[in-house]
Amino acid sequence: MATVMYVDDEAAIRRVVGRWFEKRGTAILLAESAAEARRLLREHDVAGVFIDVWLGEETGFDLLAWIAEHRPQLKDRVVFITGDVAPGVAPGTELQALGRAVIAKPFQLEELQGYVTQWTQAVHRSDATSDTRTFNQRT
Repeated sequence: MATVMYVDDEAAIRRVVGRWFEKRGTAILLAESAAEARRLLREHDVAGVFIDVWLGEETGFDLLAWIAEHRPQLKDRVVFITGDVAPGVAPGTELQALGRAVIAKPFQLEELQGYVTQWTQAVHRSDATSDTRTFNQRT
C-alpha cells in the first residue's frame, strides 16, 4: 500500500483529510509546515504529495523546489492546494501552477483520491520496471 502526504498549516483541514484517507485504507503522513514535510520525506517514501501553497514561513513552491532537488522522483507527483483562486473560477476547474495541478479550497475530498490512484499506479509501474531491470541484470 502506498503512502501519501498532505501538507497544510490549517490543523482542521489536516485532520479531516487524514481521517478521510485512513477510513479508506490509505496510509497518509500529515505535515503542518515545509520543514516538517522535509523531515518526513527524509524518513519515508511517499507516492505523492498534496501541498498547500501558503504554509506560514515558507510556501508550497519552496517545498516543491526542495523536492525537485532532494527527491526528484517525486517532483511530478505534487499537487498544490490553495484558497487563493481568482474570483469567478468555478469549482472543479482544473488549474495549474509551475506545471502542477492546483485544487482550490474548499474542495471535495474525492478530488484528492483521483491523484492518489494515479500516484499509486505510477509507483507500482516504477517498482515493476525496477524489478525487471534487477532480474535482467542477474541473468
